[in-house]
Amino acid sequence: MLIGKIMTSTKHRLMVTVEDHKGAKIVDLRSYQIINDGELVPTRDGISFSPEKVDAVIELLREAQKKIAGAPAR
Repeated sequence: MLIGKIMTSTKHRLMVTVEDHKGAKIVDLRSYQIINDGELVPTRDGISFSPEKVDAVIELLREAQKKIAGAPAR
């Protein structure tokens, strides 16, 4: 089930899906490449994890965002 997608470049999208894997639900964050006819094709670049890990992943992403926001400009 597609949750959403983010354009990361003109040729790639980051897609968040919820999938069934061996009878269990998983969250999948994966890079998809756009091929000539506009079709999205999954790449090997991605990560899957259990729904119980979603809060921990969100917290780590928020921490990364804080570090970036507080980083001195170069």
